[in-house]
Amino acid sequence: MSTKKQAVPVRKSLSRELILEAALGIVGTDDMNELTMSRLGRALDADPSAVYRHFRNKDELLLAMADVLMEEVVTTYQPVDDPYANLRHVLWTLRRSYLSRPGLARAVAPRFTGGAAETAVVRGMIENMKAIGFDETESIARVRAVAEMTLGHIIMTAEVIALPAKAQAFELEMARSYYTYPREPLAPSSLEDRRAAHLVDGDAVYSTMLETFLAGLGAAAPQRRRTRKA
Repeated sequence: MSTKKQAVPVRKSLSRELILEAALGIVGTDDMNELTMSRLGRALDADPSAVYRHFRNKDELLLAMADVLMEEVVTTYQPVDDPYANLRHVLWTLRRSYLSRPGLARAVAPRFTGGAAETAVVRGMIENMKAIGFDETESIARVRAVAEMTLGHIIMTAEVIALPAKAQAFELEMARSYYTYPREPLAPSSLEDRRAAHLVDGDAVYSTMLETFLAGLGAAAPQRRRTRKA
């Protein structure tokens, strides 16, 4: 009597891309506590220790995940002759990419990724600053300023979205009425609706910030050129 051996499924070897895809899938719910090496190993159907062949530790993995978010900026960037339009596209895409996973944004937005996508984004922004009329040193300073402004506001928005339901409702109510008088309480709404409202409110504030910054660039660059001619 012959016995058939049960076929053992063969899993393709892990790669950085597979690991990053699984890790981003885990934090899709915005709960960074869910991202552990053991959870990642289960998602990959692999021993968690195999992840360490590609990433030395969780911190290195997180920074690589941030660079994946940066890749969206690179892949959607189609430069035009207007450097201001280019900067708007890069910065808005960066904001929306990070806030698509606010839990991850809270963890990595303050950090440099050191990755290829981040490098491409930074160099592209510097070239657009130079096209406006600033030299290399001036361009670097302004790119860093607008990047930190953008990332700082991303973190603020992500932090509010992560608050418990009651606190999140209070923040939304205050954001909509704090600068007016009298304060008007908001009608009850679902957590999903409040989250969407926070994103809309944050976009409106960020738009004002960015357009003010860009207007400042336009005012500073011509003055610099006039000084040079003089």
